[in-house]
Amino acid sequence: MKHFSIPKYDEVSATNRKYFEFFEQKLGSVPNLYGMLAHSEGALNAYYKLHEHSQSLDTMERAVIGILVATLNESVYCLETHKMIAKLNGLSDEEVNEVVDGTILFNERYNYLSRLVTEIVVIKGKPREKTMQRFFGAGYNTEI
Repeated sequence: MKHFSIPKYDEVSATNRKYFEFFEQKLGSVPNLYGMLAHSEGALNAYYKLHEHSQSLDTMERAVIGILVATLNESVYCLETHKMIAKLNGLSDEEVNEVVDGTILFNERYNYLSRLVTEIVVIKGKPREKTMQRFFGAGYNTEI
């Protein structure tokens, strides 16, 4: 039976090796998702560029979402990666723990984002009206 495996540095294209080097330097390892995408000559580049474009959510908001989704999905590997990225971008250990616990006291805006993301994941995309009102009331909009 054939299994999925994450390729090693010397098993990927020269283009994808540059991404491997980047992640090794920034994170100390290549996240599994990026490693799997490196099987394809173009997939890793396309996926990376998708996340590189400007977005209305800032780095910290994306970090909060990553931590929450990994926590709710009980993905230990992803959670550790997202926690590390959040810390590299300025969140303290205490703030990261608040995000993991789902009770963000250090930033009211992130708290409303957290509540919406949690409900979207747990209730399968059908957050409560009150949660939506608080999210939009915190200055968020439908643009991502």
